[in-house]
Amino acid sequence: MIVKAVKIEPATAVKIFEKHNVLQEEVYAALNSGNPKFKKAGGNQYAAIGLSQSRHITVYFSYDEKTKEAEVETAYPSSKKQIKSYRKAR
Repeated sequence: MIVKAVKIEPATAVKIFEKHNVLQEEVYAALNSGNPKFKKAGGNQYAAIGLSQSRHITVYFSYDEKTKEAEVETAYPSSKKQIKSYRKAR
């Protein structure tokens, strides 16, 4: 999957920071440069686990096939189980 653009609404950015202590920059890094592992979550929604500068981040997003744009719904630090799955898939 190719993600050319990542869109995070301001309200979503506030939510993921306040609830999960994840910065927007970590989400961008996880999806663009963190060698992410993608998984279909249903419909046009996907989950990705990627590596930001200091930790693994799980991101749920809607994906537009035509524009290759990901609209972030939520993001949080990955669990140990998710990290293990990520490392196994690499």
